[in-house]
Amino acid sequence: MAESSIGLDPVKLVILPRTRAGLTKAGLRQHLEKVHGPMVVAEPDVSGRFSGYVHHYVQDAPSSLALAPLQDRDAVTVIRLPSMTDLASSKANAAYRENIGPDEDNFREIIGSVALLADEVAIVPGADDAPLKLFVFRTATSKQCAGWDEKIGHLHVEFDLHGAAMNISRPIEGTFPYSQFDEIGLTATSDLSGLAASIVHQAHAHFGAVDTKMLLTEPVRFV
Repeated sequence: MAESSIGLDPVKLVILPRTRAGLTKAGLRQHLEKVHGPMVVAEPDVSGRFSGYVHHYVQDAPSSLALAPLQDRDAVTVIRLPSMTDLASSKANAAYRENIGPDEDNFREIIGSVALLADEVAIVPGADDAPLKLFVFRTATSKQCAGWDEKIGHLHVEFDLHGAAMNISRPIEGTFPYSQFDEIGLTATSDLSGLAASIVHQAHAHFGAVDTKMLLTEPVRFV
């Protein structure tokens, strides 16, 4: 089994904003990619300790896909930092209070937005830099996850993937019904429909009939 960071540094923060009322999916991406992301990177007091800062913009998935989509989410942000102290200090400064924090109101609703802390099991590196990434969210416990990373590792070879990770998460802001999620990097030749069907089949045997939802995204790395 791959080595887990559970209970240890570094920190992985996962944010799922609720898109601001009246803003389209395209409008959300425009603001996050062209305004907010560059603004965060330009503030060293906020992002200076980031070891990773990746936006994921939700893409339309084929309706025939075996995995059901997670509704009402247009983006996922993943931020990596060395420690919880660094996470706290990234928000406890004038740049965040005066610039970054207020700009968040330009693209997201506070009610419905979610921030998670994720304990990651890195299976194969590279998912953050893949052309596309598939998130698969489940209501699975950490005990149920034992051995799942090995099965994802087999899928990585079978379906020509671009990195993969398994995560156990808990919300620190907002509420979220899913406590485990996979991140699966896709290449231009990955068989998305076949992969989704295989995930559904293997996950049912491993986890049982747990609630499962997916997001197909395009990652854009800032850090």
